[in-house]
Amino acid sequence: MNQHNSPITVLIVDDSPFMRLTLQKILSQVPGIKVLDAARDGRDGIEKLQALRPQVVTMDVEMPGIDGLQALDEIMRWQPTPVIILSAVTTEGAQSTLKALDLGAFDVVAKPSGGPGADLQVLARDLTEKVKAAAQVDPSRLAKKGAAFRQKSPLGTKLGFSAGVTGSNPTGSSPENLLSDSGNPAQASGYIKNRFAESSGVFPKHPVEIVAIGTSTGGPSALQNVLPQLPANFPVPVLVAQHMPPGFTAPLAQRLNGLCPLNVREGINGEALKAGTIYVAPAGKQLQVQRRDRQLILHIGDESPIPTLYHPSVDVMFLSLAKEVGGGALGVVMTGMGNDGVRGMKEIKAQGGFAIAEAEESCVVYGMPRAIVDAGLADRVVPVTEIGRNIVECVQRR
Repeated sequence: MNQHNSPITVLIVDDSPFMRLTLQKILSQVPGIKVLDAARDGRDGIEKLQALRPQVVTMDVEMPGIDGLQALDEIMRWQPTPVIILSAVTTEGAQSTLKALDLGAFDVVAKPSGGPGADLQVLARDLTEKVKAAAQVDPSRLAKKGAAFRQKSPLGTKLGFSAGVTGSNPTGSSPENLLSDSGNPAQASGYIKNRFAESSGVFPKHPVEIVAIGTSTGGPSALQNVLPQLPANFPVPVLVAQHMPPGFTAPLAQRLNGLCPLNVREGINGEALKAGTIYVAPAGKQLQVQRRDRQLILHIGDESPIPTLYHPSVDVMFLSLAKEVGGGALGVVMTGMGNDGVRGMKEIKAQGGFAIAEAEESCVVYGMPRAIVDAGLADRVVPVTEIGRNIVECVQRR
């Protein structure tokens, strides 16, 4: 973690001479950041990391010899350091980036898709912001995330829903097996109370009509922890706003779809929201909802009711829900830089909605959740491993 008054030291790893020079030029112009050196491939990067011990590494994914994924894996095993992945916006690049995030990479920045201009301006802004944030992170948290991915164990017990939920699931069977047409409903309630014995005991004032999750840095891994805990008969729709570069959210949705009992996909403008479906906001767009008669309709577009740097913006999503759903909205804010979400959550709470924030202990970056907690908006504050269960418990009371 960075010390006061000392510059943030950075190592650049990229096989492209143009990109090495571009990144050096961008970062060298930022006060408080010092580029120690640049490496031409993964092997060169590992050697220079060991010799120079930078606070932050920028890493290309696709390189000859030892590529970015292999180098990242070695770094996280033997010398944990925050690594920012630079990736091309391609199907292959997006898939590699998601794996890098699983292995413990801090965050991702999209490589410029064309010549100089707007793309380089966006690169400079995003890279600078993320280098500064990465320098504040405890590398051991990233290393633990990578270690957990390597030693992945089967997902834990999941809870069932609906009037037909009648029994407990002590063996950790699939969500579908929790559904039954017979038995005593009180047993299910008792089971849930036992499972959530350590919860705050605070419940939504109104029946939950929709769940919305906002996250940024560390979000893809957090979502892979939380969303699989929602059972196949989950009775309300779920919205997700994840800060990512354009081109990366569709592969993220595809990966989550393979992990979750629920259907997960990118949202489509104009579609009616359905219970038991998770809609991921397309990167580069804003996700809002509109109520038509008794149906909630998804609105995906460029327009935003407030000025914001984020597309998608958690604030924009939450403000929309406060207006159209009111007290029936359950907002969740997880790991991420900055305070996106606090303005919208204030409106959700003013309408009688409910708020869950991720606890500091499990956040990669305790920025967005901290803003919710510091503003006095959080009804429950729980580690990422408990968020899915808390969502289930709150919705169960509908």
